[in-house]
Amino acid sequence: MINTMELTGGTRVDFAEEQKRKVMTLFLDVWDQACVEGIPSELLSEVCLYLALTDLVEDHGEDDVADIIETLPYRIRNGEFTMGEQAH
Repeated sequence: MINTMELTGGTRVDFAEEQKRKVMTLFLDVWDQACVEGIPSELLSEVCLYLALTDLVEDHGEDDVADIIETLPYRIRNGEFTMGEQAH
């Protein structure tokens, strides 16, 4: 996988971070549209988690995904997923 790319003038851009930003923007646009159409954000959250986990299990296997999931309480409590507010 390509992590960085060179641009004219020697400027380095983190390709993975740029791709992540684009994907998040696309998902947030669709999320907002679903909310406008009356789909509760709680249901969207559950479906997205389910789809993400099933995809990860397919790609990496149950044991690896379970190992990743075990780190979530620590990461959540340390504010990694807190947007727009101070971490508690």
